[in-house]
Amino acid sequence: FMFTDELSPEVLDEINKYTKSVAWFSDDHWRFDNYSKYYAPHFSWVITTYSKAIEWYKKAGITNVIHSQWAVNTDIYKPIIEGAKKEIDVSFVGVWSRPRKNIISALKNKGINVKCYGSGWPNGRISLDKMIEIFSSSKINLALNPAPGYFNINSLGRLLFRRSMDKIVPDFHIWRNFKSFLNRGIAQIKARHFEIPACGGFLMTSMADNLGNYYKIGEEIVIYKDTKDLIDKIKYYLKNDEERKKIAEAGYLKTIKDHTYQKRFDEIFKKITDAD
Repeated sequence: FMFTDELSPEVLDEINKYTKSVAWFSDDHWRFDNYSKYYAPHFSWVITTYSKAIEWYKKAGITNVIHSQWAVNTDIYKPIIEGAKKEIDVSFVGVWSRPRKNIISALKNKGINVKCYGSGWPNGRISLDKMIEIFSSSKINLALNPAPGYFNINSLGRLLFRRSMDKIVPDFHIWRNFKSFLNRGIAQIKARHFEIPACGGFLMTSMADNLGNYYKIGEEIVIYKDTKDLIDKIKYYLKNDEERKKIAEAGYLKTIKDHTYQKRFDEIFKKITDAD
């Protein structure tokens, strides 16, 4: 799971002389043009989580690509308050960002009691065990994935700089960096979309690339269109306990059936084996 230039192309080519190598690229929606397509040829196989990336790779003449997705380790992520009363109305676990803050502020202004955890929020970071407890004990778990915005230091900085291991270095590949910059707003599926249902939690999130192929919308998870729709749906599902519990149960069953890492890797290794 490379993020920068931890391994040089020469080292990766040497590894391929002795064994198969596989890279997991989780940000191809915005990193394909200035990262993934340059490293992919130096692996035996690459995994992409973006549904449109397969075609991008093909156009670049790269065919050693498998489309897969995030999943969950059900030995870790599992219901721990099964059957108990849900003590938290609405929760969100994730790093603070201005777009997320704006959503949370809008909820609180409408009287919705939402508790936030993670770097930047008053409650701060929490342990893995505590996070699983929150997923399991919340009536509604939010997975907020708003676009990061273009006019901020992180986004604009990537036009002229890149991360190299533990430092920032100049990168003057302006055109490919600009293409990457434009695609940062594409909403992607995250591991959180699987972790919450795996803990028996009711998941409410915005639409992300291809998410409807993994869960039945409105039956296994709930999607909101905008902040107003989010407020309306939170209020609705807080009042309708049985419907909310039914959706959470269906999401849990779908997750442990289809969205475990064991199943993902079985599928990946089968494709690699069949290709041989």
